[in-house]
Amino acid sequence: MRILIKLLILLVVLLVWSGALAAQLRQVAMLDLPGQPGFDSIAFANGKLVIAHAGANTVEIFDPVRRRLLARVNNMSQPRGIAVDEEGSRVYVANAGNNTITVINSQSWQVEGNLPVPASPGALLWAPQAARLYCSNWHDGSISVLDPKGGSPTTVSLDGRPEDMAFDPARKVLLVSLQDRNEVAVLSPDLGVVARYPLAGSQPTGIAVDSKNRKMFVAVRYAVLVLDLDSGKELGRIPAGAGADRVWYDDISQTIYAAAGGGAVSLIRSDGGKYVAEQELATDVRGHTLAFDAAHKLVYVPGGREGRSKLIILKATDNAPPTRAQSASATLR
Repeated sequence: MRILIKLLILLVVLLVWSGALAAQLRQVAMLDLPGQPGFDSIAFANGKLVIAHAGANTVEIFDPVRRRLLARVNNMSQPRGIAVDEEGSRVYVANAGNNTITVINSQSWQVEGNLPVPASPGALLWAPQAARLYCSNWHDGSISVLDPKGGSPTTVSLDGRPEDMAFDPARKVLLVSLQDRNEVAVLSPDLGVVARYPLAGSQPTGIAVDSKNRKMFVAVRYAVLVLDLDSGKELGRIPAGAGADRVWYDDISQTIYAAAGGGAVSLIRSDGGKYVAEQELATDVRGHTLAFDAAHKLVYVPGGREGRSKLIILKATDNAPPTRAQSASATLR
């Protein structure tokens, strides 16, 4: 009997120990933000965190070092997508409520002007290789390209609802996830359709690119798909939180972070010939977006908790790989 008890205790210790090894994210802070909850895109610009706060019709500028608000841009209209031009010191924010894109100086955090677009804008993408700003018009299923220096935007219909965008600098093509068509559209810099990649998954949303290893990651319901960047062929799929919405790829650690609608964050890493879902962490807020600071290995998740706006900060740690029982993996085919 004593031997059996000792064995059970040892088993419990081993399970706890191995579980600790597998835990790669931990919450280190939860901070208050002003205004009603409701957040969309989040991005880094000039070392600061820029948050589209649709619930308050503002853009928050957060200092991650001092962990406090640095500035606030008021009088926005349902701010959604964010694009950053670091070299030009500009931040672009889509106003879904009035069909404009607000231009913010990332040195002074002052508004420099507004760019009109033909329809309600959603996601934004600045492509420095093409020196162009791309805008997804979710309401009418189209994409627009703008020259921020002037001129009217060019708009092309995609016959589907564009959700997110990424740019492949090697092929110089724009990648657009179409939520209601279950595919990724591949476009030239001038918005000519080059290819369409059908997906074996519903409601694709977030998209990220690993240009060096020629991989693309697309969030669908309950999974993140790994696709060949050049052909669109599915190479693997990794379980993720229900309604995975945003995907962030860190090329230094070859880690994927995915945010689901209820505030859960999935951590996925490349391990040899397969991708491993090391953790799905349920945060203390309801949100669907995130940003990753590679220099400090911090994940920022804005959301709501008990009717108040919060910003969760998670720390990514470098622990040993999880056991097979704790991991869900996708072997590349």
